[in-house]
Amino acid sequence: MKNRGRHEAGFGVVTVAMTMLLTAAIVGCGESGPTLYPVIGKVTIDGQPAKEGGVVFHDESNRMRQFVGGISPDGTYKIMHNRELGAPPGKYRVTVFVTDTPMDANGNPTNLPRTLSNQKFMDASNTPLAVEVTDAAPAGSYDLAVTR
Repeated sequence: MKNRGRHEAGFGVVTVAMTMLLTAAIVGCGESGPTLYPVIGKVTIDGQPAKEGGVVFHDESNRMRQFVGGISPDGTYKIMHNRELGAPPGKYRVTVFVTDTPMDANGNPTNLPRTLSNQKFMDASNTPLAVEVTDAAPAGSYDLAVTR
């Protein structure tokens, strides 16, 4: 009985050690994520730069994957993924919502934002906006024009 107990204890130590080594190997060899290509564009509404809102890229090959960017006051947006600039290559349906937040003289919000853009640009199933993210997209490829 005593030998069997030592054997089982030794087996447990070996099993724990092997599990730790395998876990370290798997974690150490893991990928950091998909290859990302910069996605920077400008949003206009009725021909004028949007001042605020958001842009969402909906991956056509995997509807669960979405990449988001906020609209800056000059109309530009940047798509981000895990705090990194860009999106993986592929085809995307794009939704855009342009908002306007009423401000007081000091620049503090006085009310909730109101949506300016047409509803059709906010529905991933019906949006007319589509882009393809590539490694060599020409300038303006990711610019988006919406209407009220």
